[in-house]
Amino acid sequence: MTKDLQLTEYGSGGDITLMADDLLLNEELLQMAYLAMFGGNKEASTKGNELEDEERVDWWGNTLLFGEKTNKQMNSTTERILDDVVLNSSGRLEIKRAVEKDLEFLAPIAEVTVAVSIETSNRVEIFIKLERLSNQQEKILQLIFDNATKAIIIDQEI
Repeated sequence: MTKDLQLTEYGSGGDITLMADDLLLNEELLQMAYLAMFGGNKEASTKGNELEDEERVDWWGNTLLFGEKTNKQMNSTTERILDDVVLNSSGRLEIKRAVEKDLEFLAPIAEVTVAVSIETSNRVEIFIKLERLSNQQEKILQLIFDNATKAIIIDQEI
């Protein structure tokens, strides 16, 4: 597993973590999950049929890094769905499907289990359990999204 910059969510979309004036690194599966759900561009997904002269609003990295590998492209459908969906029983299912879709790329290295519940009329809780296939190491990520502020208010490992 490669290392990545440690991100910490303070309600503003994630901040790089500093420790003793240096960037903190990690190699957590949870970091990969967070970036897959909230790291692309929520305005649009890469479809693959974009015109050369068309203004693109999808994530620039999909074309640059994964132009021919559509199964590796990051589209962050979770973030878009959280902004658009009504928090009710059908909205809960849409959110769950979006999280599962964003995390599909982890299937070769981890078993992914997603649970979504509506806490209040403005808050949704997302539990993601990731179990590494190589060593059965289990990690659980809890996210609470506040629909009123359109932000993640809790992002913690359980």
